[in-house]
Amino acid sequence: MIRINLIPPEYIERINRKAVIAKAILAGVLVAAVISLASLWQFTREKTISATLTKRQAELAVLQKDVDQVKVIQGKIAEVEKYLGAINSVNKGRTFYTHFMQDLTSDLPATIWFNSVGTSVQGASMKVTLALNSRSAYDLAYWINYLETSGPYSGVNVGAINIADGEDGKLFTTPLSFTYTHN
Repeated sequence: MIRINLIPPEYIERINRKAVIAKAILAGVLVAAVISLASLWQFTREKTISATLTKRQAELAVLQKDVDQVKVIQGKIAEVEKYLGAINSVNKGRTFYTHFMQDLTSDLPATIWFNSVGTSVQGASMKVTLALNSRSAYDLAYWINYLETSGPYSGVNVGAINIADGEDGKLFTTPLSFTYTHN
């Protein structure tokens, strides 16, 4: 069988050219549609984010007033705490020697007395040096043990104990040093 093409080649070329042009136009329309949709999506997204930002900025402005009030209140609290701390430090220092003397003499046996008491305050503690006398070796031992085992006293050092015979019996004399810390 023999086929004879009766359509002129120029006509086929024109049809092919129109098909290529139609395909190019279709591709251009599709690209334009995709770009338009992407632009519309970005525009909508920008408007949504902008609206959210505006709403959050309004909330921040309302909350900023509260934050400023909190800062003012915190400043006042700090001032009050500073004031109370100053009062407490004055009161603690003011009654430091009173507490020391009460603690020192609260368990002191009747047979012990002091010749001298020397103190030097160092922060929250006090270095104490005593020259003491005792009529009883047992009371002296008891009181030194009390100082070594009691809470506010530390670093108890006992010097040489001198024993002298007197009219009322034996007299025990010793220097004593320790650190006192009031609770």
